[in-house]
Amino acid sequence: MEVKGLGEEDVHLYRKYLHGDLTVIQNPVPGLFHLWHEKRCADELTPKQYRMCIQSKAMNEASHSHLGMLVFREEIETHLHKQAYRTNSEAIG
Repeated sequence: MEVKGLGEEDVHLYRKYLHGDLTVIQNPVPGLFHLWHEKRCADELTPKQYRMCIQSKAMNEASHSHLGMLVFREEIETHLHKQAYRTNSEAIG
């Protein structure tokens, strides 16, 4: 299943409820749930929709730890390189 145009309409609906006179409550039906499915961000999406799709994937499919490892990859590699150099220097000296 591939959904094209994902995201923007959900945000508009949420904002409409948020700023409206309606009261939003959690559905008390225990059997109602969102079935996990892979998210594919289609090439046909506008840049705004694509960014929202990627953000949705990040929020729902990646841990903070994993995202941190990606964001700080260069810093981590620099640290590991320095540690390896220090270890080699100590072994030689």
